[in-house]
Amino acid sequence: MVELSATEIYFETKDIAKRNALLKQLVFDLPEDGKDFFLKVYKKERYLDMRLTAIRGYAAFASEEEVAVIIKKMLDILKKRPESTPYNYQEYEVLRSAFLMRYLLENYPYDCFKEFHEQLEEQYDAMPEVFKGIFTCNEKGEHVQLIPPAVVQRKMEEFRREISSK
Repeated sequence: MVELSATEIYFETKDIAKRNALLKQLVFDLPEDGKDFFLKVYKKERYLDMRLTAIRGYAAFASEEEVAVIIKKMLDILKKRPESTPYNYQEYEVLRSAFLMRYLLENYPYDCFKEFHEQLEEQYDAMPEVFKGIFTCNEKGEHVQLIPPAVVQRKMEEFRREISSK
């Protein structure tokens, strides 16, 4: 019986949560075929946080110019996000976290990352306060709850009532 590599398992896995966990591990392991693997992941995934995780892995192998090409496409996607998801706090928090944008800016001070970060912060700042600071991700990509879920739910219900009464 042939044993699959972690990168092969990634593409065989249909469960998004399992793929996400495996992808996070692979950005630390940096497999030999990492450059091709992370580029394929970037093209496959539709969630911004998984795409940026793939870019984090890709950046370890690619030149600044190569990274800039895909981050520009990612920036175009990010700019359109508020049209379909105006309160995209879940993705924004992961993107802004120590695991993704802060890591990329510290380790790869590329202009393309700075531009992406500025746009991300602009969109984040435009959201109502109720959607901000709920959680983040630590350096390992692990979810860290900042506000208790019951408090978040209550505040969001109040927000929805306020909006519907207008």
